[in-house]
Amino acid sequence: MAFKDSLLKKLICLILSVIFLAMSSGCYSQAISAVDADKVLASPGNTQAEKTGTSLVSPPKESTVPEGYRALCDAGTTYIAVGTGGRIDRINSDKTAARVPAVTNACLNDVISSNGRDVIVGDGGIILFSKNSDDFKTVKSGTKKSLFSVAEFQGNFWAVGEDGMLLRSNDGERWEPIDSGIKNNIISISANDRMCMALTREGQILMSADGSVWELTDYNVLYEGYSELFWFHSIRACGNAFVIAGEYQKNPGYPAVLSSETGEVWSVYEFRKINGEPGEKSFPLTINTVSVDWDQLVAACGNGSILTISECTECHKLDTLSSRSINDMVSSDGYLVLVGDGFWLDIRKSDAFRQYNVKAGQALKDYQNGAYIVDVRTDEEYIERHIKGAIHIPVDNIEIELEQRIPDKSRKLIFYCAKGVRAQTALEKALLMGYEKAYNLGGIGDWPYDTEAGVSSGGQ
Repeated sequence: MAFKDSLLKKLICLILSVIFLAMSSGCYSQAISAVDADKVLASPGNTQAEKTGTSLVSPPKESTVPEGYRALCDAGTTYIAVGTGGRIDRINSDKTAARVPAVTNACLNDVISSNGRDVIVGDGGIILFSKNSDDFKTVKSGTKKSLFSVAEFQGNFWAVGEDGMLLRSNDGERWEPIDSGIKNNIISISANDRMCMALTREGQILMSADGSVWELTDYNVLYEGYSELFWFHSIRACGNAFVIAGEYQKNPGYPAVLSSETGEVWSVYEFRKINGEPGEKSFPLTINTVSVDWDQLVAACGNGSILTISECTECHKLDTLSSRSINDMVSSDGYLVLVGDGFWLDIRKSDAFRQYNVKAGQALKDYQNGAYIVDVRTDEEYIERHIKGAIHIPVDNIEIELEQRIPDKSRKLIFYCAKGVRAQTALEKALLMGYEKAYNLGGIGDWPYDTEAGVSSGGQ
């Protein structure tokens, strides 16, 4: 009996030991997981970005960059395109490309040309410089961190990159670091005559009016609860405005385009319709960067498409040019110069992508902001009923009367008729006459707002 009791006690102890070891093993495993998670988030090479006040954590980026052109700039008589493997090409207007001797095999991410000085930035802190020559040389950047973008502002070059890196140079050859106050990667920078802005993927925006004092805001913190939150892809100065391309955090693949002149208030473009269909039918759609063509934006997309973005929320236009991602573009003298993956390049007339239709709601806003609404029907049709405030010029008289009535060819013109056919004819005539911004409203039946009969002071 004592033997049985002793055996039973040993068996119970053995079972308890196994249970204790199992529990200890589980706790140890959980502890290791927590420590590893902290190490992953803190790791300098981690693709998961640190939180910046938003509720979401940035998804990991692709570890490899597809072979091809990454960026493009206007260099006067030619265009400079840079990309993977240290490739530098000078692109001519006839679409031919001349290879520049390689200086590095690092991926080159951006390029700028200003006053005869060409600056290229890339992975591993590489900076290449050329002055009135095809011969690029490596200059000291003072960092091994990858540089993603470069701009010229207030007579200085500015380069941005990993871990909040911000560099300044007054000649393109000697560079010094500037404290940006940012820990995340700064992925894009651009400037116009008034301001310089840079941004992170997570929504931080760095801006300066003089290059000395920099202000930092976080869009996704500032607008949380008031606006959707975004991942940012790039920023570009388009005339007086800065335009950000990105995507919705809650709906990856849904493109986001934001614009602002000062960086204080941002307006978000709506994509209710693209090519006359609900915008969602064209998604997922990644916008890599944007450019401006007269009064419209043109976006280079990851699916090889060009998206023409109009102020009219239902009038956007999508054209597919390639099966490869279009990574950058330059809008110049009525042409779009495009580069992308696989070292693909193309040059197209920008008017092939312009969107010439406008809906009534947008037309009314434009009219209230100084646009002209032009009725191109006959005298009888106009007298019977017309849009209040419309100017009357029959379509056959456009070449004779338009310049007399509206001499400023930079003003926006909105044509309409009975069904839209004559309005289209008038629009095409106006473009040939040099008017920059001409649109087709369609027919008078598309106008739900005020109309009047007879001859009005505004109409004649």
